[in-house]
Amino acid sequence: MINLEQALFFDIETHRVDNWDQLSNERKKAFINHYYDSQTYQTPEDHYSEIAGLYAEWSKVICIVFGTVNHVTKEFKTIKLYGKDEIEILESSRKIFDAYEKQDYFLAGHNIIACDVPYLAKRYIINSLKVPSILNVYGTKPWDLNYFDTMNFWRDIGDYKRVSLEVICATLGIPCKTDEIGGGNLYEYDIEDMDWDQLTHYCEEDVISNYKMAEHILKYYQT
Repeated sequence: MINLEQALFFDIETHRVDNWDQLSNERKKAFINHYYDSQTYQTPEDHYSEIAGLYAEWSKVICIVFGTVNHVTKEFKTIKLYGKDEIEILESSRKIFDAYEKQDYFLAGHNIIACDVPYLAKRYIINSLKVPSILNVYGTKPWDLNYFDTMNFWRDIGDYKRVSLEVICATLGIPCKTDEIGGGNLYEYDIEDMDWDQLTHYCEEDVISNYKMAEHILKYYQT
């Protein structure tokens, strides 16, 4: 049985580390050789600006929101970490990951197995920081992971298509993604001009919606 009171929900937002003109020639060449789609984008810079934030090799974490259920009040509370200093975010996140792992919490989120977890692990490595043990899943078989990935859970009910958090929430009547800024257009914002209040609210909204979605699903479909 999945007990959401022992779940550490989380979601991340990312942004390119450097603009195109700040990249070394070696990194520009690497991007062009392995990513650039000349059929779709007029220049490598256009393509890079749009997709760099999706890859740990080209972007950084600028926001992480954690969410847990208070065991006494049963309220869902969040913790927000954000800013331009990725090292500070990663170090603060490590303390949270480690503290909840010691209390036997498991990680929960939407598409975290394929996205958030490996992305964070890579960013720790790239920044020469030790990866929190709860994120170190190398060699672990998928069925042995102590994670609750709501995308995989929804898919494994019987439909093996990837389904977004927004689609499931809309289907279940759960409010989700009401802000103008988010993963789809975050690349349009320069890091120096970021609206941090709006960004953190967007990320927090995802975590809260994810929890409500999980709560609804498990009410009617518990393992």
